[in-house]
Amino acid sequence: MSLRKKQAVPKNPLVRTYAIFALALSYWRDARAIARAKRRLPEIEAKAKEARIYELGGERFRREALRLGGLIIKVGQFLSARTDVLPLEFTRQLASLQDQVPAASYSEVQQLLESVYQKPVSEVFRDFGQEPVAAASLGQVHHALLRDEGQDVAVKVRRPGIKELASIDLRALALVMAALKRWTRAGRRLDTVRIFREFRDMVNRELDYVQERQNLEAFAENFKDNPAVKIPQVYPAYSSKSVLVMEYVSGYKLTDHEALVKAGLDPKALAHTLVNTFLQQIVVDGVVQIDPHPGNFFAGYDGKLIFLDFGMIGHIPPEHLAYAAQLVEGVLSQDASRVVDAIDGLGFLAPHAQKQLLQRAMTVLLNRSAGTPLSPGPQLTRVVSDFQDFLYEEPLLFPAQYMFLGRAIGMLFGLISALDPDLDWLQVLRQEALPLINARRQAAGPSWLGSIRRAVTDMFGAEAATLVDTIGRRVWDTVLMAGRLPGSVDRIVATAAAGELVTRPELTQMMRRVDRIGDLIESLVFLLAFFGVAASGFLFMNYHWIVLRDGAWAFSILFLLWFVRLKRRANRRLRQRHIMSEQFDDPF
Repeated sequence: MSLRKKQAVPKNPLVRTYAIFALALSYWRDARAIARAKRRLPEIEAKAKEARIYELGGERFRREALRLGGLIIKVGQFLSARTDVLPLEFTRQLASLQDQVPAASYSEVQQLLESVYQKPVSEVFRDFGQEPVAAASLGQVHHALLRDEGQDVAVKVRRPGIKELASIDLRALALVMAALKRWTRAGRRLDTVRIFREFRDMVNRELDYVQERQNLEAFAENFKDNPAVKIPQVYPAYSSKSVLVMEYVSGYKLTDHEALVKAGLDPKALAHTLVNTFLQQIVVDGVVQIDPHPGNFFAGYDGKLIFLDFGMIGHIPPEHLAYAAQLVEGVLSQDASRVVDAIDGLGFLAPHAQKQLLQRAMTVLLNRSAGTPLSPGPQLTRVVSDFQDFLYEEPLLFPAQYMFLGRAIGMLFGLISALDPDLDWLQVLRQEALPLINARRQAAGPSWLGSIRRAVTDMFGAEAATLVDTIGRRVWDTVLMAGRLPGSVDRIVATAAAGELVTRPELTQMMRRVDRIGDLIESLVFLLAFFGVAASGFLFMNYHWIVLRDGAWAFSILFLLWFVRLKRRANRRLRQRHIMSEQFDDPF
């Protein structure tokens, strides 16, 4: 990872908060410009203008992230990997953030180390490299030699002052995400407040190197029997909340194809190891490294895959592991019904989603993506575009805990495609995922199903066992559902007998009145704000306070625009309620 010379980072809370808000507001202007282009320009010209706006937006974010430092770099790195939901023109501009993070000075690092160890650095380390070997947004790594053990170690140091900057940035981001959820449809659909909370918790965990040490030890335990994986040894006696000391390991970058081949290593074998290790994390362990960018891995001189960073770790709840396995199986078998059931179990379906319509859309998506290689090209571009359309158009929710897992999978696909551009990922998943899933299920479910599964695996292989498992579980689920059915019928009958069964048309009429009252109150607030701020502008003009006058009038215009927007939204909502009411009044 290349290192840039450290520049002065603004630390004033007001300056940083203003910069973050200004950056967020610039993308609202971009969205309006794209909407205007689509309305006024021919399709080809509109698409070209849209691509240019996205490109300039990505460049703007990268420039501001490097100027501000702190968590904004981390946000940019997160966005750069979301090629599944963000335009490539935008994410391409952010990709270089992984390599352009400026390093903290050695004097700052030395001061931090001596405050942790309560002694000079020279009494802890026989040798300590003053130039970091890697620098990230929250920390950096130095090569050192322990004085007592004489062991080569990597010393990961939390970036001095980063906790204070993180606190400022988190407060600003909280306001931005709350505004997105309050004022935009995309913000409500994505639940940006929950995403922010997950991001905040993840950052706090990543800033705590005791937590990272525990993550490293958990990974070492999970992969202790895998001869293709290397997890560095940790030195707890030298580690703390702000310093992590572990075994120094070296090797080849996974993206340096020429060096790998020259050393006699097989890039395709490394790609398969990556797939296998992450499948184990997702469908077996439930503990996932969610920052798999190339700088966090090495290929060892002996061909082993070396994990280097354990700060960003996601956890899949135990009750969701079965759904994650079902999702993989559904994709492998091209079973749209099974995929939709799995994403429903994982919490991705909106309450109003119609599963039958969603299954049709999923069937089309699975058919189009079958056999698509991961190498860049028209096929992959088309599949990514189809997937983006699916995410935008279908009634899906995005649980915060899985937004970061989705980012990790996107990054992983990019890394794997560099190692093996022609990889048939469906075939690899069949070979690698099914044995892991079946092994995990050996002790789960009814005993008779486990016995049948083991026998079929021995005779016909993992794919046949998965088919048997699918059929058996559906039969078992049907039996359980049949057992619950009488109770459900009794509850419905009892509710109707008590006169408490409410029909949807009655609910619709009530919601129309509630919507009307809420919209009137909301509109009144913004109208009063408009008149109040506009009047302030005239008052400032009398005192020749030009800046305050212009600011007040600018805000008054914003309030007026929001008032008009609210009125339009209220009218649209009333029309939708009216249509819904008519449909229920005359269903035929």
